[in-house]
Amino acid sequence: MPNHEELIAGLNQDLAGELGAIIRYSYQASQAFGPGGVEVRELFEEEIQDELRHASFLMDVIVDLGGDPVTSPMLFEKPATLREMLELDYAIEMQDAANYARRADQAAELDKVELKVRLEEMAADEAGHARELHRIIKGM
Repeated sequence: MPNHEELIAGLNQDLAGELGAIIRYSYQASQAFGPGGVEVRELFEEEIQDELRHASFLMDVIVDLGGDPVTSPMLFEKPATLREMLELDYAIEMQDAANYARRADQAAELDKVELKVRLEEMAADEAGHARELHRIIKGM
């Protein structure tokens, strides 16, 4: 059974990922050129807002659990082409969905019902982002 410290550590890893995603999507939006670039730029800008909401929620939860939220983003690669960027994002979004599902299980084991449900919703958000990215990649 996980303890609060393990949950906080995992949530901080997720938070670093969300902070990294905000920067990654902002960077990638600035690099979105060519056929489909405008549409992908708009997608990245929408994703930034979702990731900001996730980061804000995670910070609040970490504090509520007695932890100290990280403020350093997870580092990321800078692929050269739009397709490579989207493929990277797809892989990261899939991993994020799995991480949130795992974190939801930890929250359930600690009888944190609201947190469990919210983390499951975030896992679904990330899986939805991945599905959307997959459709774009498939159409390239």
